[in-house]
Amino acid sequence: MDKVVSYEQVQGFIGEIRDLRQGFVTNFFWNSQKHPYWVNNRELFFEKTNNCVILLHQNEKFDSLFYIATDILSVAKEIATLPLNKDCVIDFVCKDGGEKEIKTLTDIGFEPYKCLYRMSHIGLITDISEWKNPQEVSLGQQEDVPLVYEALQKGFDPLCEQLPSLQEVKDYVLREQLLVVKEAGQLCGFLISETAGKTSWYLRYWYTSPTYRDKGVGSKLLKTSFANSKDTRRQQLWVISDNDNAIRRYEHYGFKREIINNHVMIKRI
Repeated sequence: MDKVVSYEQVQGFIGEIRDLRQGFVTNFFWNSQKHPYWVNNRELFFEKTNNCVILLHQNEKFDSLFYIATDILSVAKEIATLPLNKDCVIDFVCKDGGEKEIKTLTDIGFEPYKCLYRMSHIGLITDISEWKNPQEVSLGQQEDVPLVYEALQKGFDPLCEQLPSLQEVKDYVLREQLLVVKEAGQLCGFLISETAGKTSWYLRYWYTSPTYRDKGVGSKLLKTSFANSKDTRRQQLWVISDNDNAIRRYEHYGFKREIINNHVMIKRI
């Protein structure tokens, strides 16, 4: 496989597939806060045919596969020819059960791993209109980066939650997107969110240390993030479908499950 060298190259792949006018499917959406690191660190590779481009991101313990193609059958055909030497993860978003995609990928050795629901809230979060930022919640600093990064590795599933690199966590601090609660130098919890303009809020990662659960840490972080983005009109997040506790918490704040699901599949080598 060849290395991806630029954003423009990826855009070229998208243009070539669209110009075929034979259909278009993809699970790769360029993120200017993430993907340039993949390119600069030479971690992103591609394999190209007439109607399909497969992108492979190298992780330490597994590889992630992405595609830009005319249809899912072309994706499966191309992946089946790749000399894979590590466990590989692939995901796709759909508005139904994804039966066609699941069967197509199962036929080349993948198995379902996790499903994530998208949840959203429209309008102001009324419960936090008078919320005052408690002293315990503060913006993350560079000294917090190692603690947050370690907690991400221990508390989240890298196979389906697309964990950020150490540099990305540093960038969250610079962009003031990281909130933390600490006690005596210990990390009690953190929350990472992003906003798109002044209209949309996205929850990326929300974590409370096991030692500090059921003590209001998570609630303070979430309410503070809501309050800091109180003018947004749409709030969104992804949650693993079997995380009943998190789903109940989001529903408490008025979030509702959408009909959009993200199916994650894995091929073990």
